[in-house]
Amino acid sequence: MRRLSTVLSSLRVLGVVSASFLALATSAHAQAEVSFKDPDKFSDLGETHWDRQNAMKQLEEHIKRQADRELAGKQLKIEFTDIDLAGELEPRVAANRIRVLRTVTIPRLEFTYTLSENGKVLEQGKATINDLNYQNSTNRYFDSEPFRYEKKLLDDWMAKELLHKDRLARTGP
Repeated sequence: MRRLSTVLSSLRVLGVVSASFLALATSAHAQAEVSFKDPDKFSDLGETHWDRQNAMKQLEEHIKRQADRELAGKQLKIEFTDIDLAGELEPRVAANRIRVLRTVTIPRLEFTYTLSENGKVLEQGKATINDLNYQNSTNRYFDSEPFRYEKKLLDDWMAKELLHKDRLARTGP
């Protein structure tokens, strides 16, 4: 009986400690809200409805992941007003077109943003970001990573404008 009491007491302590760690972990995360204003009017977000949905999902997930990692305890709102993906869709004999990357087909992202903490606005503005040298600059993402150039643009912007440093820490894609 005494042993059962000790086990139950240990489980209660473990439960309290676990709940405390969970509360700390969830409070330290950033909240990121990403929206797309009139995506059908964007310069180049893909050819099909599925392409556009996939691009928006990938970019939204990337921003949320980076905000969680880099902006703990803050709230970031981004509304994209235009996107022009790296490369250009070229016609082919088959039904599907392929995206060809050239030096003149640079990635460009336009958006408004607000970074706040506890209801107080820290940073706010409108951004147009692009990389004229996107094919030759160092990219932390593998060639197989979807939207690697656009993700790098967002990482560089976040580091410079929101974190005021040269680049984000490398902790994985």
